[in-house]
Amino acid sequence: MVNICLRCHKTGHKVSECPLFLGRNDHSEPKAEPDHVANSALLEGFDHSSSQLCERCARFRITDWLTNEDIRDEVVFDKAGTNALGWENKKHNAERWLELGPLHSMLLDASCPLCRMIFSVFPTPLDEESWKAEYSLRPIRSYNMLAAKLPLDGNGLPDEGLGKKYAIYASVNSREDQLSVIGRYFGDAEDQMVYGFESAFALSHGAPTSVRPGLLARERGLTWNPEVVNSWIDRCEGEHSASCRVVWSDQLLICKMIDVSSRQIVSCPPQCRYIALSYVWGGVSPKDGALERGELPQTIEDAITVTKTLGLRYLWVDALCIDQTPSPEKIQQLSMMDVIYNCAWVTIVALHGDNADVGLCGVSPKNPRVPQRSEVVEGNQLLNLFPTLHQELTGATYCARAWTLQEFLLCSRRLLFGKDQIHFVCNTGRYCESIDDGLDPGHVLDRDPAQSDFFLLPDHKEYVKDPVSRRNFADSTFCGLVEMYTDRKMTHDSDSLNAFQGMLSFLEKTMVPQGFVWGLPLKEFPQSIRWYHPRAVKPRRRPDFPSWSYAGWEGQVSYTDKLNLVNGGSSERFDETVDLALSYIGSEGNVLIVEGTLLKLEVRNEPFNDAYIPGTDFLLGTFQEGNFLHKNTLPEGVFDFCVVERLSFRYSPQSPVRHIFYLIMLEGGGDFPTRRTMVRLYIEPRLEEHQEYLAMVKNRQMIYLQ
Repeated sequence: MVNICLRCHKTGHKVSECPLFLGRNDHSEPKAEPDHVANSALLEGFDHSSSQLCERCARFRITDWLTNEDIRDEVVFDKAGTNALGWENKKHNAERWLELGPLHSMLLDASCPLCRMIFSVFPTPLDEESWKAEYSLRPIRSYNMLAAKLPLDGNGLPDEGLGKKYAIYASVNSREDQLSVIGRYFGDAEDQMVYGFESAFALSHGAPTSVRPGLLARERGLTWNPEVVNSWIDRCEGEHSASCRVVWSDQLLICKMIDVSSRQIVSCPPQCRYIALSYVWGGVSPKDGALERGELPQTIEDAITVTKTLGLRYLWVDALCIDQTPSPEKIQQLSMMDVIYNCAWVTIVALHGDNADVGLCGVSPKNPRVPQRSEVVEGNQLLNLFPTLHQELTGATYCARAWTLQEFLLCSRRLLFGKDQIHFVCNTGRYCESIDDGLDPGHVLDRDPAQSDFFLLPDHKEYVKDPVSRRNFADSTFCGLVEMYTDRKMTHDSDSLNAFQGMLSFLEKTMVPQGFVWGLPLKEFPQSIRWYHPRAVKPRRRPDFPSWSYAGWEGQVSYTDKLNLVNGGSSERFDETVDLALSYIGSEGNVLIVEGTLLKLEVRNEPFNDAYIPGTDFLLGTFQEGNFLHKNTLPEGVFDFCVVERLSFRYSPQSPVRHIFYLIMLEGGGDFPTRRTMVRLYIEPRLEEHQEYLAMVKNRQMIYLQ
C-alpha cells in the first residue's frame, strides 16, 4: 500500500505523519487552491497499477450505492414555499453517507482506483479545524447539485417517479462542512446544495447501468470539443422557444466586424451571422496592426479560432470593432449594445481570468485544462465532475465588472469558457461539458419561464400585455438591474452610464417607453430618485455626474421598496395611498427640475435622529437613513428635504392613519443643492390633527437639484 497524504499531496505517509502536519518545514506549504495539474501528475504513476479496491472501498460497493441506494430529493418546496420534506430527505440521506474516517488518520491507497478518485475530489483548502473532522462520501441527486427542479406532479410536488431516473453524484463532505453551509445559506435550500460541494464524481454515461441514466458524467478532453458545442447550438435552434431566436436588425449595418478569414476589419454585411465576444479587458488592449500580424491578446485570438472552428466568418469584438476615440459614432454604438449582443448567433464569454491575455481555456496550447480524472471501479467508469456554472460565476472577475453585465444578459446564447469546462446557457437551457445532457427525463436543464433566474432576464413579452402589468414588471426589473449593475466595478468613472447604456436601450424598447434621464426612468417613475446606498457600502462621489443619479456615485444602490409603493407595500398594512409625489419637469445638463414639496427640518439626536419643526419643540417623528438599523446616522442641524412621496396606511382596518415620508436630504455648496442621502421619516401618530403639520406640506414649488 502506498498512501497519499492529503496535507502535502505526496505519497508514502499518512496525514498524521506528514512533516507539515507535525510542524516541520522540509515541505512547501500547501497552496490556498489545489494544484490540479500536480495532483494529476502524482496519480499518473499509479494509473496502470492493479484496479483492485482497498478493503474499505470494497465494502462501499460504490456502483450499487450510486445506482440502487435510496437517495432522495433534498429540495422539495411545498405549496407554502417551505422545504420541510426536503429537510427530512436530507436527514434520510445523511444516514447513507459512506464514512472515510478522521482526516488526520485517513488512508488513501494510491493503488486503489476509488481512493484515487476520492483524492481528486477532496475539498480544499484545509484549515486546522479540518484535521479533526470526520469525512464521508455524501450522495446527492444530480439535479439538486445543478440548482435544477423536477416538474410537478398532480399534487403540486416534484415528480418523484422522474426524480429516481436521475444519476447520483458523490462528493466528499464532513458533518462540520454541512453545518457550516447550512449556517451560511440559512433558509435557502437551493444555495445549500449548489455551494455545499466543491467537487464530485459520478458514473460515466458509458457505464453499463441504466437504472439512473439522467445526467451521468461525460468525458471531457484536454481541449474543447466543437462537436459538443455544435450539438448545444443545434438543439437551441431546433427545439427551443422563441426567446432563443436570433433576429437580424438593420441597425447593425453601421457596425464593423472582424472577418476571421482575412483578419481584416470590414463593414457588417446584410443578414450577417456573427459571434460576439464578452471578456474582461483588464488593462490589455490590441496594439495597432496586431490583427493583421496575428498578435492580438490571447482571448481575442482564441475567439477567432473558435469562430472559425464553428464555421462562421464574422466576429464582433468591442476593442476592434468600435473606434475607441471619443466621437458621436462611439456614443451611438455604445447605446446599441443591446442590438449587437441580442443579434449575435452566439456570444463567447471568457469567464476565467482577469485580463484579455489569459485566453479561453482549452482552445490554445498556451492555456491547457486540467485532465479529468477517470477510474474503472467494479467494471464501471467513474469520472470527476467540474465546478457548476453557479460555482464558476461566484468570485469570477468577469462577474465583478460593470461592462460585462449587459453583455451577458442581453444575448440569447452564451458559450462560457470556464477554467475547467465550457458551459452553454441560452434563454431556455443550460449545459456543460462534463455532464451528459443527452438523457434528461424531466427536462430539468430547461428553464422554467415561470421561475426567476439570477443570471438571465425574464421574458418581458409575458408581462407587458397591459399597462398595469408593464409598469409593475418595469418597476421590479429596473430596480433589480440597477442593484446588480452598481455593485460592479469599472476602471473609468466616465463609463458610469456608458457601461449600462445598452441595457437602458433594451428597457426603453421593451417596458419603459418614456426612456431615462441620467439612468433613471424619471418621466414615468419620478420616485425612482429615492435610491439609497446600503449600510455596508462606502460610496464615492463621481463629480462629472449629477448627485441625484446613481451614476454620480461609486457603490451599490438599492431601493427600500418597489417604486410603486401601493402595489409593492407590506401585506401587514391596510388602506395604502400615496400623495405629495414629486413631478418631473425636465433637466438641463446635470440639473434636475421637479415640482414638489420642500421641507426645512431640524435633526436632533435624542438619542435617535428625531425631526422637529426648526426653532420649536414640535416633534414630527424619527428619521431612518437608507437601510441603517440604528436611527442615529444623520448629523444634527437644520436641513432641506425634498419630498419624493408620502405613504399613508393603517396597521389594522380600525387603527389610526400613519404616514411615512420618503425624502431626499439635501446639502448646499453650489449653484443648486445636491443629494446627501435618502431618508424615511416616520411621522408620530395623529399629527394630521395639528395645523403645524398640515401647514408644513401644503405648498408645492419648483425644486432644482444638481
